[in-house]
Amino acid sequence: MGDDLMGWKKKAVCGVAAGLLVAMTGCGGDKQQEPEVIRAVKYREVAPIPTHLERRFSGITKAGDVVRMSFRTGGKIETLQAGVGDRVKRGQVVATLDNRDARLNLEKALVDLEKSRIQSDNAKSNLQRTKALYENNNVPVSEYEKARDTYANASAAYDVDVRAVRLQKRELTYYTLASPMDGIITAREVEANENVSSGQVVAVVQAGDSIEVEAGIPELWIAQISQGQTADIVYPAMPDKKFGGRVTEVAFESDPETHTYPVTLVMEGPRADIRPGMPASVVFRFGREGAVSALMVPVHAVAKDYAGHYVYTVEKTGEGEGVVTKIQVTVGRMMSDGFEILSGLEGGEKVVTTGVSFLTDGKKVKLLSD
Repeated sequence: MGDDLMGWKKKAVCGVAAGLLVAMTGCGGDKQQEPEVIRAVKYREVAPIPTHLERRFSGITKAGDVVRMSFRTGGKIETLQAGVGDRVKRGQVVATLDNRDARLNLEKALVDLEKSRIQSDNAKSNLQRTKALYENNNVPVSEYEKARDTYANASAAYDVDVRAVRLQKRELTYYTLASPMDGIITAREVEANENVSSGQVVAVVQAGDSIEVEAGIPELWIAQISQGQTADIVYPAMPDKKFGGRVTEVAFESDPETHTYPVTLVMEGPRADIRPGMPASVVFRFGREGAVSALMVPVHAVAKDYAGHYVYTVEKTGEGEGVVTKIQVTVGRMMSDGFEILSGLEGGEKVVTTGVSFLTDGKKVKLLSD
């Protein structure tokens, strides 16, 4: 009985030992190889640093030539011959005043002129007759002098009346308001039969062919703008179109309300769709101080090790896949858009912009555009 129990225990121990041996043999066999982890990275193409800065300033479109038309004399509006939006030619009548009193004054001046002409002619004839008698000693010298003075006075009176008629004719033109240029009526401030005073605005005409844009420039940039400088003009209503402009006026004093310096540009080229009052953006290009020929990469694309600064460039090997290469670079200034690269890159390379610290030279990656 005791021998059987001992035999059973030995068999159990041997079985356990055999199981452990099999298990250990299995653990020491061929290990299962883990799959390679391919990281997804973003990249960006290396581009040259721009040698200029672009700055946009808000502006407003206005007509280049604007005339606020008014009469040189007061009176009652008799006719209005042009309305808002009408195109007018130079010299075209826009409005007239009641000119009956002026015409009566002209007629009176013409009558007075005719009277003085007759008196002058009579005085001249009398002087000629008296002079002939005086030369033959038929009249005394006093009578000759009297005839001479009468003619001088009549001639002077005639000259005065001639000037009076000219003045009345000129004043009669004050009752007609004509456009001083080709353009468009943009405002009319009065109505027919309304009494107006001298200098009161009746209508506003704007030249249709001349368009200007006025922009407010901050003091930081005003010193870099001068007459004749060119700029681009863009409109929110036409984002796909760009218009050329040239600076014609640069204010010396700032606007007290906006604290900016008004700059006026005249538009050049086609502008059929542009109207006064439209908001615009004026784009100026300013040179960078100390600009050099260099490349720029994003800040996160540059890392540093014992050998210096480096970046990873990526070469596509398939759809959405690539292999990275470690490139040592010489870094210049740190700018708002990234690092200035002075050497190591030629431009056009694609540099990794994320996860640089997890990469090694020759590693496969998945590509995501930055």
